[in-house]
Amino acid sequence: MGLRRNCLPRLPRRLNRTFALAIAAAAAALAYPACAQEIETARMSAVIDTPISIINTNDMDFGKIAPRGNAGTVVMTPAASAQCTTSGGLVHSGNCRAATFDGAVRFLFVLRVQKPNGNRIDLTGPGGARMRLDNFTFGAGPGLLDLGQNGVNHRFWILNANGSYTFYAGGTLRVAANQTPGVYTGTFEIQLNYN
Repeated sequence: MGLRRNCLPRLPRRLNRTFALAIAAAAAALAYPACAQEIETARMSAVIDTPISIINTNDMDFGKIAPRGNAGTVVMTPAASAQCTTSGGLVHSGNCRAATFDGAVRFLFVLRVQKPNGNRIDLTGPGGARMRLDNFTFGAGPGLLDLGQNGVNHRFWILNANGSYTFYAGGTLRVAANQTPGVYTGTFEIQLNYN
């Protein structure tokens, strides 16, 4: 009786290959050490910045306008001492006061004032009659340096060390021919951002 060369029982050839592959895979896994788990930490930070404060201290007032048989405009400058100029033969009298906004933000930041959506609003008068106010303009008051218009935003630089500021809003009122007499009112919104 001769010695058997193989201690393993004889298995069908297909099973021998599967068994051999399983052993080879196990041996390969044992040949490499297990990977050590690495842990690293990172610091996080956040800044809660100063919110913008704003209050409307004066409403826009175009005063009294005498209509004519043709359309015209009343243009108000955005300043503490606003000026109202007319076209189309309109006669203006009484108040001419730009809207005034006071507030505070951080020193040396740039304040961006966005015009009302569409840059126009409608004032409503007797019987639903309307007048359009458009071409909003903004002017610097105390604490601001006017940096001018940039797209839909008017930019101001905050110069007061305590961050306080004042700016003004004006615009163009469009009066129709033979506009219905009476009191016309409306509201407008502006959006402020800073960086």
